[in-house]
Amino acid sequence: MRTRVDAKAFIQALDRVSGLIRKSAIPVLNAVLVRFGEDRCTLTSTNIDAYLSAALPAQGDAFAFLLDRPRETARAFRQFEGELAIEQTEAGEGGRRRIKLALSCGPRSAELYPFLPDDFPEQQAWEPMHSFNVNAARLYARVERVKYAVGIPRKEEARACLISVQFSGNRVYTLDGCRMAWDTDPELEVPAPFMAAPDALDHLKLFGDQTVSVQLGERFARVTDGVTTLSFRLPEGKLFKLDRAIPDRFQAEFDVYPKDFLGELGYLKRALRGKSHHAVRFSNGELFAESKGERYATRVQTDGDTNVIFGFTLDYMVEALKQFEKAPVVHMKLANPLGPIIFQADGRNDHALLLPVRLKHSSMAA
Repeated sequence: MRTRVDAKAFIQALDRVSGLIRKSAIPVLNAVLVRFGEDRCTLTSTNIDAYLSAALPAQGDAFAFLLDRPRETARAFRQFEGELAIEQTEAGEGGRRRIKLALSCGPRSAELYPFLPDDFPEQQAWEPMHSFNVNAARLYARVERVKYAVGIPRKEEARACLISVQFSGNRVYTLDGCRMAWDTDPELEVPAPFMAAPDALDHLKLFGDQTVSVQLGERFARVTDGVTTLSFRLPEGKLFKLDRAIPDRFQAEFDVYPKDFLGELGYLKRALRGKSHHAVRFSNGELFAESKGERYATRVQTDGDTNVIFGFTLDYMVEALKQFEKAPVVHMKLANPLGPIIFQADGRNDHALLLPVRLKHSSMAA
């Protein structure tokens, strides 16, 4: 059995789908399924949670194999150019069946012994119930902006909404029980709410700055540009009702300057001992923290009503401000000293929410 493909297109596709692979003790999960047939070559990888495939034209017979060490193979063949001929022969039967590949491109050739394709976990068939088109780069940027607030799945019983990126209406949002981030796009409203794992959405960057079709099923989703296709399982569970967490009245509203604020938080983080989440007191622009009997203080510039004392987790405040680090000014609003802190900036459609911490020690609460 023999087929021909464009060498550069084949290596680029192999590079692309290899990006989904996570190191596994199961050999077939470290390999890429290469299938020829109907004048097409389709390369597919999986990490069980998601599948990524890329297609390119081919001419020849129909056959398939599992290419192990795909990243190394792509690097070795990177200089291939022009027509790549691939010939497959088989020997043995049953448990002794074996595949041999002979590849040739110009003066270069290679002989490989791939895995049999039989053990590759095929995707479950499903039908889309909803679909919409979106610019992949724009959607990826929105996810990247808010995914820092996704919780870490430390327990199997963790609620899906706390460890997923959620899509509802024109919002993309994340939360972990202590903070929340959301981004609104007036030009895109998803036809049905859904959740997705951050790792699966990270592969949106493979589609670059082009329009893709997003198809939603009951348990699966698919993103495709007609050549590259990303499929992944949708987490099961109810989405968090975002509006219920956002206050409609505020006790204090003021402006801070992200670069200045992050600089002073950096000073406190470097000074404080230990790796635990440190509590910081905010009082009229003054920051105070203590650790192991040592005390540190600094000040940030503020504009507006800051006549309120509240505490926050240093690391969480850093991440919330980094969401807006390119904005000159960030507006902060507090419902009360123990209520949510809302962050927003002019000319942007994204927001952040941070729950304050109760200041236990008298020196911190004073």
